[in-house]
Order: sequence, then structure tokens, then C-alpha cells
Amino acid sequence: MHPAWRVSTILLTGVVIIGGIFGLTQGEDTKPSESQPQVSSEASSVSTSAAAQAIEDSPFAEFIENSTGSQITFVSLKDDFRTGTSTERFARPALSLGKLYIAEYVLERGTENEKALALEMIRSSSDVSAEILYDTYPDSIEAIADEFGLLSTRGDEHWGYSVTSTYDLVKFLSTLIIEQPESPILEAMRNANEFAVDGYPQDWGTAVLPGAEGSKWGWSDDRLLHSSITFGEDYVVAAAVTGTKEDLTQLVENQLSEVISRNN
Repeated sequence: MHPAWRVSTILLTGVVIIGGIFGLTQGEDTKPSESQPQVSSEASSVSTSAAAQAIEDSPFAEFIENSTGSQITFVSLKDDFRTGTSTERFARPALSLGKLYIAEYVLERGTENEKALALEMIRSSSDVSAEILYDTYPDSIEAIADEFGLLSTRGDEHWGYSVTSTYDLVKFLSTLIIEQPESPILEAMRNANEFAVDGYPQDWGTAVLPGAEGSKWGWSDDRLLHSSITFGEDYVVAAAVTGTKEDLTQLVENQLSEVISRNN
């Protein structure tokens, strides 16, 4: 059975684009230090133009331009306490976190070779493996969404354009932990590679939280979107931002370290 979570809401400072740099917004009273070099208006204009061009060229441009803000969902597995942002159920690009759904489908229905490929896909975040498996099972994401009751999760013609939410991700993974504690997906997340196949590090976002045991990360090729999901002994948490991996790490450290400490 899915846990009957008790609800509260995290209010977050959104992640926005300022002057071509992704970062947390600052208060109106914040002023630059006099010791800091000031960026010329010409340099700022160039930076802003470059950022605008990067967004325009992104396959997720429409989402980025209409972003609903950061997302966080947290659930305690020991007492069903949960909390999240008001945006946690909004559909957003699943990125490589969608590979969790593909892997679950393959573990339920695939061949032994396909199962091995699915688990390596989780450890190394291989896009090639995802393409092979999704071409074979194009309904996999939709099927897992139906099976686990993930209302914000939808597949697409290409696996990389599927959507989900932090709420759905946490619901999926917490259900897996409760009902299938020996799931190979959990073991693959525990043994994730230090670097993904494309060379990107896998050590940021929710993975930095106290008690983290296993994680999966997602990022867009242009590095404009980042997300991650992590489980510990008694919690599951997912987070997503429009911004850098450093933005995501800062967000979860600021908003969740205390929550996890209180629930331990």
C-alpha cells in the first residue's frame, strides 16, 4: 500500500536567471560588496544575450521560459511524515530520472540481458542504454505511471522528453522501498558510478544530505536543468531546479538538512 503521508509545505526562494547566471534570488536589500569588481553594462549585456540564446536553443526552452519554480518533496519512511513545495506535483522534464521508470518496467518484463542493461543505465546514467530499452518498450514510462499511480508522469516519443514531478518520483521510490526492499534498482542507486558515461559528476543535489544511501541524478545536455532523488535508511527526497547542479545542492542543503535532522 502507498503510505498515507501527512502534509506540510516548504516555502522556497525560487531559482531564477539573473544576468545570464543561474542562482538563488537575493533580497532587495542585498548590495554588492565595495571590494567586488563591478561588471560593466556592456559585459552584462553580452552575458544576458548568451544566456537568452542558450535558453532559446534548449529543447526545454518552453518549460524554462514558463518554469513554475523549484520543486522539493520529502517523505519520512518511519512515520509517513511528508513535506514539499507547493509546486511538487507540477509536471516538468524528467531528464535521466525517467530512467528509473524504464528500469522498473524492464525488471518486471524484460530479458536477463535487458535487466542487466537497465541496472547499468541507472549506475552510469547511460543515454544509449535508455534509447535501446525505450525503443524496445516505448510504453514503459506510461505503464509504470499507471502501475504506481503517478499522475504527473507521462512518456513521450523520445524517453528524454518525458515528464514527471518530485512528488511522483518520491511516491515511486518510497513504494519500491516498502514493497520491494531488495529491488535491484535500489542497489544500483547505492552503487552509482562516480561519473556518468558522459563524464558528468554524480555527487550533488540530494546526494549530499545526511544519511544518503543511494541516488539518481538528472540534467539536461545544456546544463540548464538539474534534478536528483535520494533515499536514506528512513527517508526519500527529490528536488529539481532550473539552474546549475550547485544551485540544486544549495537548495537542498538550505531547505532539507534541518528537516532530515529533526526526523532522525
